[in-house]
Amino acid sequence: MKRIIPARDVMIGNVLTVGPNTTVARAAKLMAERGVGSIIVAKSQKPIGILTERDLLTKVVSTNSMPSKIRVGAIMSAPIITIGPDVDITEAARIMAQNKIRRLPVVERGKLIGILTASDITAISPGLAEVVARPELPARGAIEESVCEICGEITSALHEVNGMWVCESCRDTMGG
Repeated sequence: MKRIIPARDVMIGNVLTVGPNTTVARAAKLMAERGVGSIIVAKSQKPIGILTERDLLTKVVSTNSMPSKIRVGAIMSAPIITIGPDVDITEAARIMAQNKIRRLPVVERGKLIGILTASDITAISPGLAEVVARPELPARGAIEESVCEICGEITSALHEVNGMWVCESCRDTMGG
């Protein structure tokens, strides 16, 4: 018999949030202080977007933009995909894989109550690691190489740091 594990049992409850008018510099500072790889953008406790380390890298750093002048609402990933607290983590893993995301805000009655990450899921159910990482994965052991989420390097050894899969070099620079 398959055991159902609801998102509410695995999610992180104290979610870091900012409003859409917060500067990217302030949001990045909050993320660094809390040691997290994302921040939920919300209006009246309702998630409207998410700002991730990848957003910072691809939309700010790589374009040489000034983070103190850009508002989070201008670069956040939106619309945001959310789940309810009673969704099974296997279904959450499928949603993450299908949408190529690593974080799912958990919403109840329209309000943000938590966040579920790929790391949270794999810590509880290591067998779901492949589902979360890639929905189209071949059978176990068939993957020879993958791509670092930071630098794009193709490598056979990735490490999870702050919810991202990174190569050894990027892991060292991230302090993981």
